[in-house]
Amino acid sequence: MKSRAFLLISVFVVYGSLFGQSMTRSKEGRPILNRSDLINDCVSSLNKNRSDQTAIKICQCQVDKLDGRFTNKQFKQHTKSRIVDLTSLIKEDSIVEAEIQACYTSSGQTILLQAEGFEAEFLEQCKKSIQSSSDKTLDAGRVKSFCQCQLELVKSKRLSDMEMSTISNPNSLLFFQMMYKCGDPFTQKSDAQRNWTPTVAADVQGPAADTVNVLTLNGMSYVKVKIGTLVQVWLFDTGATDLLINTETEEALRKENILADSNYLGIGEYEMANGTIDSCRRYRINSVQIGNYSVNNIIVSVSEKGKRIIIGKTLLNKFRSWSLSNQENKLYLLK
Repeated sequence: MKSRAFLLISVFVVYGSLFGQSMTRSKEGRPILNRSDLINDCVSSLNKNRSDQTAIKICQCQVDKLDGRFTNKQFKQHTKSRIVDLTSLIKEDSIVEAEIQACYTSSGQTILLQAEGFEAEFLEQCKKSIQSSSDKTLDAGRVKSFCQCQLELVKSKRLSDMEMSTISNPNSLLFFQMMYKCGDPFTQKSDAQRNWTPTVAADVQGPAADTVNVLTLNGMSYVKVKIGTLVQVWLFDTGATDLLINTETEEALRKENILADSNYLGIGEYEMANGTIDSCRRYRINSVQIGNYSVNNIIVSVSEKGKRIIIGKTLLNKFRSWSLSNQENKLYLLK
């Protein structure tokens, strides 16, 4: 999120305080600025009020960093019509500027403060961050919806900077919670729905229930799937998403016109089990046969890096329920 070097007001009236009030002083000890007014304006710059203890702590820290740090001459050089330009004054001393910045960053609440006080800025930076993570033009509506959801989650859970730092870890609880609640901003509209709903029930044609034999080899499970005239043994991988095929299978399916320019969806990026990203050609096909079922509206992705052909969970999610019996080597499917 955006770095705020200092949150103090840019200008302030000099010598505007009454005798006896707490003052910020010059290096020579001369009273210059009213401390309470400085803190109030700093808090206001965060779009907060004095009831917010985090904002108060940050601003008190920043005002403390000004006390006794600049000479009378420096104040005079940055004063015009009895107004001190604090922005230019602070920039004269990089150490003071860094210390004032640290008052803000060390609070551990910078992202929450931005979410609560600068929503438009939070949303804009969120959208830019997501788009910069992909070489493709993403669906603007999906990205906007995700960022709005993230904003509300940050505010409702009052997430700290440390907690937010885990969001980039795909194994963290917060990452899962964010994706579960807000969805994946990198998906396309055409394939965003990958879980079972009553709507997808029409994609499955066949009996109410069926049992499919599972082949087990070296601890891995395989099932037979037929597409067109091509019958092959596919690796059963619930950690994968779509059907993943190699270039040989792609060529065979193109010869049968099952994969064609008319059902080509473009390039999609997939994270492999080893963490690498693979750019795959994507198609949408019908009549994928598993057991006694024919399943429509299935996405097939072509990897040029692997040899395995893999059944991902989106095919299984077309069914109301499924279960795998390791004891019986059976896959039970319920329409």
